[in-house]
Amino acid sequence: MKNKRWQKTALVSLLSVTMLAVSACGGSNETGGKDNKNPIKIGVVTSRSGAVEAYGTQEINGLKLGIKYATGGTEEINGRKIQVLVEDDAGKADEGIKKARKLLEEEKVDILQGSASSAVAQAIAPLAEEYKKVFMVDPAAADEITGKNFNKYVFRSARSLSQDAATGAKYAVENLGKTFFHIAPDYVFGKSSAAAWKESIEKSGGKVIQEEFAPVNTQDFTPYLQKAIQSKAEVLIITWAGAGGATLLKQVNELKIAEKMKITSVIPDIAGIKSFGDAGVGMQGPAPYYHALPQNDVNKWLVENHQKEFNSPPDLFTSSGFVAGVALVQAIKKAGSTDTDKLIAALEGLTVKGPKGDYTFRKEDHQALQPMYIVKLEKKQGVDHLVPVLVKELSGQDTAPPVTVKK
Repeated sequence: MKNKRWQKTALVSLLSVTMLAVSACGGSNETGGKDNKNPIKIGVVTSRSGAVEAYGTQEINGLKLGIKYATGGTEEINGRKIQVLVEDDAGKADEGIKKARKLLEEEKVDILQGSASSAVAQAIAPLAEEYKKVFMVDPAAADEITGKNFNKYVFRSARSLSQDAATGAKYAVENLGKTFFHIAPDYVFGKSSAAAWKESIEKSGGKVIQEEFAPVNTQDFTPYLQKAIQSKAEVLIITWAGAGGATLLKQVNELKIAEKMKITSVIPDIAGIKSFGDAGVGMQGPAPYYHALPQNDVNKWLVENHQKEFNSPPDLFTSSGFVAGVALVQAIKKAGSTDTDKLIAALEGLTVKGPKGDYTFRKEDHQALQPMYIVKLEKKQGVDHLVPVLVKELSGQDTAPPVTVKK
């Protein structure tokens, strides 16, 4: 009898200890409570070197400012500090995978964010699924990320290439010409862009006569530009990302392509706009963001604080990085936790106020629907680059890409 009583007491004690241990482990994701002061870790894998290093810098600056804005300057949620840990992928997929694993396994990050390269973002997405962590994509824009290669852990605050095309193609067909020649880089970003533009152009009543994909390290674009002239297309579409774009645009100027055909392109960051030179005067195309376009309090805050911290205005990818920060803070607050399933539930359908207005993470594919712009590049006294002047603003619904997620 005594032995049975001892066994019962021991069992109760063991259960109590087990429940306390489970409670302690389960509480590690919660944002509230006096006992949980562990930081919330956001692991960023992006380009800190390589062809799109500048995009990575814009992304990180935007992310940090978005967190600052959404937390009222405290950079913490319910007493837990938010840590942003950055790793350089150098624009290489294998390096991105290695750095993401480091953040997931060694740093035990709660959330992944990145990358400036679409190829890297696509390589990391399966890891988000493997480790069951939310992956907030920005600036990578390839459609496949929230399309055929989508998994439920992936969200994107950046615009997609189909949103660019939905913004620019219809306008180009109606205002620039009916026939098109497209030059793009020979990797996932360029192929995805070409496919998106072709679909939108044909849907709008135009025709893509020819597509040419140049290696990313191309130094002489003359053969491609000569083919564009020989095609007799009315409009040249230029898609490029990173340093090679300056070389392409320089040669567009040297060959006086603008005198032979209209040119349209997604308006790049400020460094990219400078590359257009005088040949860019009057160019019309879609613009994901330019700091002087949106007129709202959020953008005003971003412009003022970016100028204060970095002595420059926010750039192309600063805005989507900012939205990533705001959305993650709001989702964590809404979920009351960094638990992945709760974060996914909080992010799906979430609408946040960003620099361009409302951004809504569509439930079906987690793509952020957002306002987009058609602009015209003009000279402005006192500004050292051509300035995007608003022609037309389109809503997030107007430019919503098709849902292509595999069921």
